[in-house]
Amino acid sequence: MAILVRPVQGADADRVAELLTQLGYPADGAAVASRLDYWGDEPSAAVFVAVADELVVGVAAVHVSPLLEVDGHYARLVALVVDADARRGGIGRALMAAVEAYASAFRCAFVEVTSGRRPEREAAHRFYRGLGFEDLNDIAYRFRKRLPQ
Repeated sequence: MAILVRPVQGADADRVAELLTQLGYPADGAAVASRLDYWGDEPSAAVFVAVADELVVGVAAVHVSPLLEVDGHYARLVALVVDADARRGGIGRALMAAVEAYASAFRCAFVEVTSGRRPEREAAHRFYRGLGFEDLNDIAYRFRKRLPQ
């Protein structure tokens, strides 16, 4: 199966919504279309899709931010999902290659990703480790504070 990785298009919104739902983030096409419009206006962000046999089978989103404490930038993988029926066929690796190329164009020092410590995410953890990602849980905490809406 030939895999094409390309920037997301508005027409991909429904399929991207299905993939995000598989990842555990239920979404509908209209909401995703609105988000894609926002992402399209961000000069330091990109969404890529993987297409096989004319079907979107994966999506990855990356955002680049400048560092303050040292010179340079870093990239944050915001989303990565491959259709459950298409996994283990190189699609995730192809999407990550696009993410890393995008980050390299910004001269990013690193790419980071957050993945939940839940049993259903173990395959994802193995995938990231296989790509050379380090688990920093022993040396860093991740904090979050919800803001009033």
